[in-house]
Amino acid sequence: MRSVRDLAEQAKQLSVEERRQLIEELVRDLAPAQPTSEEARRAGLEKWLALAGTGHSDYTDVSTDKYKHLAEIYADNHDRK
Repeated sequence: MRSVRDLAEQAKQLSVEERRQLIEELVRDLAPAQPTSEEARRAGLEKWLALAGTGHSDYTDVSTDKYKHLAEIYADNHDRK
């Protein structure tokens, strides 16, 4: 395999346009690959899932107080008999 120094010396012998083309090729090879739409979707989903359950609310829902609500429902039915 050639050393980088040898390759640089050879590149100096190229025309200006060929050197620009070589640089564009090298930059393109070094650029990070863009994620596919599926990879981007999964990454977004993972971020949302990581946040799940971390929100705060001053209000409770029915499931939080389910036994209280169930007791009220059964009490209403029992009182109607």
